[in-house]
Amino acid sequence: MQRSMSFSLQAGDANSKFDDDGRQKRTGTLITASAHIITAVIGSGVLSLAWAIAQLGWIAGPVALIVFSLITCFTSVLLADCYRSPDPVTGIRNYGYMDVVKANLGNLSCK
Repeated sequence: MQRSMSFSLQAGDANSKFDDDGRQKRTGTLITASAHIITAVIGSGVLSLAWAIAQLGWIAGPVALIVFSLITCFTSVLLADCYRSPDPVTGIRNYGYMDVVKANLGNLSCK
């Protein structure tokens, strides 16, 4: 008697250790994502931020903070949309920056 071994990767299978593309499931949580964001913000210039806002004054300083936070929110949404191409739900995953460039701009843009 011959046995065939097969498995299927279902997108909604909670017991599977693999995603729908065959790679291991990511195990990040909201807490770990928040920790990464906080360390990125602290590392990228929190020490000079207070001085820079103080130089702008009480009106232009908070306005600049709000404008830069809106720009950051917009660019993070754009980056999140690039994770799967061409469709955000059923498209293939792009794991690296060059994968995103190839998916959106074609192979001629990658050298």
